[in-house]
Amino acid sequence: MENKRFANLLYDETFKIVIGAPGNEPLIIKLIEMLIPGKKIIELTNLDKENHGLVFSDKNTTFDLMCKSDAGERFIVEMQFKGHKTFKERMLVYSTYPVRMQMDKRLRALEGSLDVKDRMDYSLHPIYIISLLNFSLKHESEDVLEDGLVSRYDIRSPKNGELMTEALHFVFLELDRLEIGEGDWERCETEIERLAYSLKYMHMLGKRPEGFKDEFQRMLYKAGELAGMTQEQRKLYDKAMTNKLDLYIQQQEAREEGHAEGRAAGLAEGREIGREIGRAEGRAEGRAEGVSAERERIADRLRELGVSEEIITKAI
Repeated sequence: MENKRFANLLYDETFKIVIGAPGNEPLIIKLIEMLIPGKKIIELTNLDKENHGLVFSDKNTTFDLMCKSDAGERFIVEMQFKGHKTFKERMLVYSTYPVRMQMDKRLRALEGSLDVKDRMDYSLHPIYIISLLNFSLKHESEDVLEDGLVSRYDIRSPKNGELMTEALHFVFLELDRLEIGEGDWERCETEIERLAYSLKYMHMLGKRPEGFKDEFQRMLYKAGELAGMTQEQRKLYDKAMTNKLDLYIQQQEAREEGHAEGRAAGLAEGREIGREIGRAEGRAEGRAEGVSAERERIADRLRELGVSEEIITKAI
């Protein structure tokens, strides 16, 4: 079996285990700043209070983070590496979790069960749903994409684009849109292209590409080295990859069973259709034979009455 140097980051579980390892907070900060331009993060807090470090979270999101910027603003980042046929609606549902979390804290503060130093109204810390996708979303126009890879959405008026609220934002990095092959890293021109390339191909590479020398890429490849994982990290990573392999095998077996059942059903349906066609043709032939026999009986009766063959032929 080929020895792999770097981890596969294309799944929620493995991405969380690798990037969320203790000490990788600067890497996460740079990743967020890359995907939310204009934000300079000076503080990062994990919002999953039952989580003993970012690695062990059982939430559907990869990361659930409170960020503080150098401007003093606080905003929440929910990050995941998911795919689904109703993906955009799913992300909308996900966005309600941090909204409810903020409101829940204020309600508990009113009840006296929680000391919250926050505004007691309906104002919200801005929420950013960041999704790293290994598939392409459908867009009305490709003009929506930045660097051909990133799409962003918020709540605006369809008439003039006026922003309704700063509270909710969606950022999608669509890795499948990267039109650069595994061996063509030199074609990556922007930091977003280099990010997409590394996330998509890291587990296939034997070393960090020579041109990927910026601080973020150095941290990313260092975090992704399998040999550098702790024993607990490697155990979790191997289990996650085994689960993915098991799921893939189960899906393949289900597809094969479905194909077999489909072929059997198709053959049975084909036989039944054949029988129905035979019945229909038989009824048609029977009706034709019946009509012919009736005409022959009429002809015989006319002959008995002495009608000439010429007249009988014209009559029937």
